[in-house]
Amino acid sequence: MWILLAAGETNDILYFAFTAVGIESQAPMTIDFAHGVTYLSTASNPWSHGLFMSVIWSLLAVGIAFVLTRDRRASGIIGLAVLSHWLLDFLMHSNLPLFFEGSPLLGLGLENSGPGLIFMTALDLLLLGAGLYIYLRDRKQAPSTPTLERFLS
Repeated sequence: MWILLAAGETNDILYFAFTAVGIESQAPMTIDFAHGVTYLSTASNPWSHGLFMSVIWSLLAVGIAFVLTRDRRASGIIGLAVLSHWLLDFLMHSNLPLFFEGSPLLGLGLENSGPGLIFMTALDLLLLGAGLYIYLRDRKQAPSTPTLERFLS
């Protein structure tokens, strides 16, 4: 479970690391449920949240998982968990770079309106609740020694 949770947050973990060392920059913003998110300046996050690099991070996760587990299915699921972050961010944001600095920005930008922000918040909570439900349901039925293989089968 922890591996999949970390995989789904890989982009944000990288974002915090890259902003800490100055590779990427944060953008000041205001947030309210009436107007959504308003960015006061532009952020630069192509290394952590660009589509191209998200695919690279996903493939890297597949490779690392395969070296550690020798399980193609489990490695693929971990890679998809890494990529899923970008796919959900595509719905949320409107400032995801296609490649690197200066490349076209992608995203539906639902966060930029009050109703869109409420929808994305509800979707995040729904996905969290569904995942927690599945985890708790399967934990009751599982043997006492959990393995990644049992979880993914």
